Amino acid sequence: MLLREETLLSECVGQMDAVATEQGFPFWRAQATVYRGWVKANIGDVAEGISLLRDGASAYSATGGKWGISYYIALLAKACEVAGQIEEALALVNEALQTADNTEERWLVAEMNRHKGQLLARQFRRRRGTVS
Repeated sequence: MLLREETLLSECVGQMDAVATEQGFPFWRAQATVYRGWVKANIGDVAEGISLLRDGASAYSATGGKWGISYYIALLAKACEVAGQIEEALALVNEALQTADNTEERWLVAEMNRHKGQLLARQFRRRRGTVS
């Protein structure tokens, strides 16, 4: 996923989802849904990707999973940005940063702050009427 190998990720997600469904593992099925959403968003089906990312993150939280949720929220923010939903993306990045702070999950904080800066710059350019 971090290497942006959507074809390989899609294959792995299919296997992950099949095993998780067969074995009744909602935790892993939720993660498969998040990853499937990320693949969809990256291959151009952004609306479906956003829907799957939301569903997967919600299902993941429902299992009691905490570690990694800030990453899933950050992925959703990126998909919203691709869809042109800059304000939603910015709100989600802020939520991801707050979640990372609450869970003390720091591995992605620098990247989330970089993404937040990009979103703020795009928002500023839009307000000024320049192309983003």
